[in-house]
Amino acid sequence: MEKWKLFELDCNAYLNKKYGNFFTHFGFSNSTISDIKYENNKKMFYIEVKMPSAQSGQFVLFPDYQNKKFVFSPNNKTKPNKSTDFIIAYMNKYFEKYAHVDSIGQNIDIDPKIFNEWITNAYKDKGVKFMITKGKDYIIFPINQYGNYFFITAKYRIKKSGSSKVPKSKQQEVLKKLTQMNINFELTDDFNIKSNNRLNKLKFQVDDSEYMFSYFKENIYHIRKLSNTRNANVIFSIELRKEQNPTDLENFVNSL
Repeated sequence: MEKWKLFELDCNAYLNKKYGNFFTHFGFSNSTISDIKYENNKKMFYIEVKMPSAQSGQFVLFPDYQNKKFVFSPNNKTKPNKSTDFIIAYMNKYFEKYAHVDSIGQNIDIDPKIFNEWITNAYKDKGVKFMITKGKDYIIFPINQYGNYFFITAKYRIKKSGSSKVPKSKQQEVLKKLTQMNINFELTDDFNIKSNNRLNKLKFQVDDSEYMFSYFKENIYHIRKLSNTRNANVIFSIELRKEQNPTDLENFVNSL
């Protein structure tokens, strides 16, 4: 299992052990909901998990070569706001610099407060009230303190889109392919498979689509459809900058 997935599970286990069994893990690759839900009586909020060095959000911009400006993709999971407008206005000034980026990309050299505003607003829209990360020990702080705990940078670069579940219309074809590959497996819930074969990261082709096994737990694997889409994204990255502020931890404890 990837380090970031293990980290999410470790954080959830820590919270339940330290503060009571009121925390439920919802994370991994589903970016539409936050990672951990706290619920106790009438109190409920979400906690986002971040490794001390990580990516922290993204959105797609399309270059309009005719008008020499960037366009916010209507398929983004977030909505345009003052932060995106500011970033786009800056990039429009240097259109030629950003219009032909590759997978390495170009830095966006503006005030990190703009990046912080975008990130915190995106998390607040998902109901996130607190963050958890780890330095020497676990660190918990309110979402509005995000920029005080992380150095934030941004790049505009090409990135292959994420994976998705196997469409129901393709499930039988995928199962047939697994049989042809001589994989011994048992179909489980949500179109996962259980197998003693070592399948993690193994890719295979069905028609024009590529699929990959992703380890879940105890010989159970997700099957993910890989995207062929390669769009240029504004991608935010973070690095931990300080350890726990006792006041922020007290704020969290008082919210439980």
